[in-house]
Amino acid sequence: METAIDRTSDTSREIVEALRRRLEVAAARREDRVDEHVSRYWIAWRSRNRDRVFAEIRPLRKRVEVFILPGPRELRGGAGLARRAPRTQGWGWFRTRFDVRSMGEIESAARLIVQSYLHGVRNPRENGRRTVRRRQGL
Repeated sequence: METAIDRTSDTSREIVEALRRRLEVAAARREDRVDEHVSRYWIAWRSRNRDRVFAEIRPLRKRVEVFILPGPRELRGGAGLARRAPRTQGWGWFRTRFDVRSMGEIESAARLIVQSYLHGVRNPRENGRRTVRRRQGL
């Protein structure tokens, strides 16, 4: 079976590798490691210490699609890359989606992904989902 990395362009592979390197540095600062699960279409990045996925990426021919946990209003920087994830994408788990189309956007994209990583470290109980309040019976 071909993986997401095998099926994409050289540019998308370079983008994924550059994001991976920056993320590993951020995790090492917190004495953590990032586990990577590569499937046919997606790559999931998981914090080993928190045992939770904080980003999923989808390498495509001309871009890399990224889903992260915090909502756009919770993010700083990103050069306008981040926008709300559509309800049909991200499975109600990820709140923000953005595309990386060139190596020039790596720094901004890496900043957003690191914020997603830190969001998971700071909010261990929150698993990226919105909390739903239930009505109490009378």
